[in-house]
Amino acid sequence: MLGIPTHLAPRVNAWSTVRAFHAAAIGSLAAAAVALVLYRLSEPDVRVVGAVLALVPMLGMIAVHLQFGTWRSAVAFLAVGGVCSWWFALVVQREVPTGWVGSYLLSLVVIPLVLVGGAGAVAGRVVLWSVAGFVVGRVATSIAIVQAGSPARPLVLAWITLVFVVALVLLTSRNTARSERVQPELLRSAREEHASAYRAGVEAEAAAILHDTVLNHLGAITLAPDGPMDPQLARTVEADVAMLTGKEWLSADQGADPIGGPSDAGADVVVRAFERMLDEHRADGLDVTVTGDPAAFARLDQAALTAVLRAVSQCLANVGKHSGVDAAEVSVFDDGTACTVMVVDDGRGFDESTTSPDRMGLRGSVRERIGRVGGDVQVWSSPGSGTSVMMSVPYGALSSAVTATPYVTGEFDRGDR
Repeated sequence: MLGIPTHLAPRVNAWSTVRAFHAAAIGSLAAAAVALVLYRLSEPDVRVVGAVLALVPMLGMIAVHLQFGTWRSAVAFLAVGGVCSWWFALVVQREVPTGWVGSYLLSLVVIPLVLVGGAGAVAGRVVLWSVAGFVVGRVATSIAIVQAGSPARPLVLAWITLVFVVALVLLTSRNTARSERVQPELLRSAREEHASAYRAGVEAEAAAILHDTVLNHLGAITLAPDGPMDPQLARTVEADVAMLTGKEWLSADQGADPIGGPSDAGADVVVRAFERMLDEHRADGLDVTVTGDPAAFARLDQAALTAVLRAVSQCLANVGKHSGVDAAEVSVFDDGTACTVMVVDDGRGFDESTTSPDRMGLRGSVRERIGRVGGDVQVWSSPGSGTSVMMSVPYGALSSAVTATPYVTGEFDRGDR
C-alpha cells in the first residue's frame, strides 16, 4: 500500500480485488463442472451434458470482461450469465434429485455473477455490481425452479459469498482511507530523513575538504621560512581556493564506468591522475614507491575514485608530517570485487586510541570519507612500529552522500592525523 501513490491507492486496490474475484469466478465454474462430472460417474443414468455446456458461455464472457473491464462488458456478462444460470438450473432441477447437491450446484453457478465486480474503479460500485449479480442469478435460478416444479432451494453458498465480498470490499476501502491519511506523513518523514542524510554527507565532505586544504595550508605557511612562498605551495593553495569557491566539489564527473569498467583512454586518465597526486607529494620531499596495479582505480565509479584518491593523499600527507621518515609505499590490489589500497611507512607510528578527537585527518578525511562510498578502512600502528592503512572499496558500491570534485580536475590535499 505504501508503495502506491495516495491518489491511486483506492482504484488500484479495488481493481486488484476485482481481479481476484474474477479468478475465483473461474474457479467456481470449474468446480461446478467437476461436481457434475463426478455426480455423473456416481449416477450413470443422469444426463448432465446440458448443464456443463451452459457453463461454457459464462467462461467466455468472463474472458471478455477480463479483456475490456468496462461497465458494458459487465452488463453483457450479467445478461449472458443470467441466461446460462437459468439453463444450468433447469437441467440440474430435472436431473439431480438430491436437494443439498442441487443447492450446492446452483450456488456455484450464481457465485460468478456475484463476483462480476463491474469496472472495478470504486469500491462502492464493486459492492453494487456484486449485489446486482446475486439478484440476477437468484431470479434466473428461481424461474428454472418454478418451471421444473421443484421446491425452492436456498443458495447458502451464494449468500455466504455475497456477504464475504461486501465485507472484504468495505474493509479494504476502510484500510485504504486510513492509509491515505497515514501515507503523506510517512512520505514526508522519509523525505526529511533523506534530506538530513544528504545534508550530513555534504557537511562531512565539506569539513574533510576544509581540513585537507585550508587548515593544512595555514599550517604549512606558519612553518615556512621567512621570504616568498614556495612556488609549489602557492600553486596548491591557488588550485584549492579555486576549487573551494566553485561548486565542482558537490558533484563528481563520470570519469569511470561504474559497471563494466572504462575504456583504455579512461583508464589512462585515472592512472595519470593517481601519478599526478604522487608527484605532488614527491615534490614535497616524500619518496613514494608504488606496487600492484594502479589500473584497478579505473574500475571504481567516480564517487569512489574521488574518495579513494583523496584518502590516499591524506595518508601520504600524514606520513610526511608525522611519521618522521621520508618514504612510503602505496600498494594497489584488485581481487575482482573490490579495489584495495595500502599506504605503509616505517615511521614512528602512533596509538590511534590516544589521538585527540579534534584531529580530523584519519577520522574525517580517511575513515568517514571511505565509509561514505561503502568502503572499509583498517589501521595497524603502534609507537615505534610504523603505520599501515588499508582502504578497501567494493566495485559499484553506492555512495550515501555527495562526493568531492574528481582528482582529474584539481590539485591534492595536505593533511594531518
